[in-house]
Amino acid sequence: MKLQLGSPPSDGNYLDAFIIALKAAEAGEGTVKLYSTAVKDFLEFIKKDPKSVTSEDVNRWIIHLMSKEGKIKGTEMKRARSVTLRNYVIAVRRFLKWIGVNVNPVIPRARRKEIRALNEDEIKRLFEATRRLRDKLILRLFLDTGLRSKELLSLRVEDIDLKNRMIRVKETKNGEERIVFFTEETEKLLRKYLTKQGSSERLFPMTYQALYKLIKRLGERAGIKGLRPHILRHTFATIAIRRGLPLPAVQRLLGHKDIKTTQIYTHLVLEDLMQAYKKVFEENTT
Repeated sequence: MKLQLGSPPSDGNYLDAFIIALKAAEAGEGTVKLYSTAVKDFLEFIKKDPKSVTSEDVNRWIIHLMSKEGKIKGTEMKRARSVTLRNYVIAVRRFLKWIGVNVNPVIPRARRKEIRALNEDEIKRLFEATRRLRDKLILRLFLDTGLRSKELLSLRVEDIDLKNRMIRVKETKNGEERIVFFTEETEKLLRKYLTKQGSSERLFPMTYQALYKLIKRLGERAGIKGLRPHILRHTFATIAIRRGLPLPAVQRLLGHKDIKTTQIYTHLVLEDLMQAYKKVFEENTT
């Protein structure tokens, strides 16, 4: 659903009014930050009345941003930067359209995101290397639900329905509440954990930095380099698809607005498809 931002002001103070309109339309905190940063950078670059902006102006700004990207080292950093660059251009185009300026600049292509998921052996090693009850529960919840890190850390005890083995996720990326489920094994861990936890309202009273370091440390202990929380989310999605869960169901559980976002996981199961094909068409040939 597109944000309804209303009309721009007549006094020419467009940037501040644009940010206020975004907040009034209940745009997410991340969206407001990205749009305001992009538009501010663009206006500082062109140094002219935005009402007189042309597509060429936007393209020159894109080249300026790309020159910065060229100095960045590392494939993952470059991919992240390319995604940000694309989002910046889309944000500026939206801003210009809001003030009545229609431009048709180049939309930079984002580098394809490399999706990594754990295999069964890595998952087994990960749990064997995990000793604390809390840490095992965190891993199980990631792998059972596909929650994002911030969603996991936002959970409160009252959000957990042990009887029906489900969790009400209220603080989501897109602002829409959703339900996720967990297994019997996770239920047992949850019951033990809640008994020992005490009176804390938050299920896991820790920071994102602490969670990130924890997952990385557990991965290193299991011989898995570069493990991070989002890889566990990728793993959930991959396992769900491999076991036959329909893509729209996976989409809902992950909280994706667009099913195209969920489809990025399907390429991870191509190896399974290839092996099944070979088994039928090659191993059975005479």
